Amino acid sequence: MRVTYEGREIDIAELVRTIFQPAWAERYDPWFARYHRWLGEDWKLENYIRYLRTVLAQAGARLEGARVLDAGCGFGLTALFLHLLGAAEVHGLDCHAGMIRTFETYLALLNMPFRVYPRLGDVAHMPYADGYFDIVLSIEAVSHYRDVEAFLDETARVLRPGGHLIIADGNNARHAPTRRKTREIWAAFENGPATEDIHGHRVEKPFVEMRREMIAGAFPHLSAEERDMLARGTSGLTGQEVLEAVRDYLEAGRPPGRVWDGETCPLDPVNGYYIERLLDPLELGRQIRRRGFRVTVRPYFGGARGGLVHLANELLTRPRLAPIMLRFTPSFRILARKEDG
Repeated sequence: MRVTYEGREIDIAELVRTIFQPAWAERYDPWFARYHRWLGEDWKLENYIRYLRTVLAQAGARLEGARVLDAGCGFGLTALFLHLLGAAEVHGLDCHAGMIRTFETYLALLNMPFRVYPRLGDVAHMPYADGYFDIVLSIEAVSHYRDVEAFLDETARVLRPGGHLIIADGNNARHAPTRRKTREIWAAFENGPATEDIHGHRVEKPFVEMRREMIAGAFPHLSAEERDMLARGTSGLTGQEVLEAVRDYLEAGRPPGRVWDGETCPLDPVNGYYIERLLDPLELGRQIRRRGFRVTVRPYFGGARGGLVHLANELLTRPRLAPIMLRFTPSFRILARKEDG
């Protein structure tokens, strides 16, 4: 996994090991090591690099010399990889402060002239100029956005004519096993109990408990019964919105009516993102098309390592088969190109 960068050879696996060294990791958000534990094995890293190259090739997007936005960049490793693979500059935007701080920290410690730019912000309100980017990627991120429609509007604005939007996600609402597992994840994150593992996720503190603590901190005079009622009645709200709902209750006597119904993806009240939204890829494709894009929707079975799975993925995910095959795979890709005119 060696690449040539600015005239020097860089081993991506060695660079990742440097980023993960214990002396540096102490400065990162505690979630970083758990979130990226799969990078501890070189073959998994190789697969991921191959995955990025494959999805870019499928989209017909030229990475060499491109300006790229990683929308919902998380801890930023994908953005860094894209730059090392040829992008002229990569911007990473995410609403999670701990992720962006970690991203900024290891870039500073690496002390190399990478043109990779982390930024804390909202994909629904992108802080970039019109037509600035050649490629916008959303890799396992669109299912966390609070306002997908606004993200699509902003993407259409910041992409140049002929630019590419690439969405890859594993929350396909047309896949019955994914719907079942995702609703179990929702229940655990909203109401608990805390758990080390729920379908690959860790619940440290349920969202209802986060809201209860916010309410207790801001309104200590409320009874335990009132705090509990208000915490349960403010599902789907961010911290500031929770407090506004409590003020409304105190002033007008109107209890908030947002008790979780079991059918809605819960919202992290601290960071303001959904834990795992279910998305209909075909409907998402139609939304993108309405904004002036040529769109291809493809199911995704995997196969980054090659072999039979890769072959099946190529044969069974042709666009005309998507309405059928999306019932059989949890993941999907949307490859879109902004019209020139």
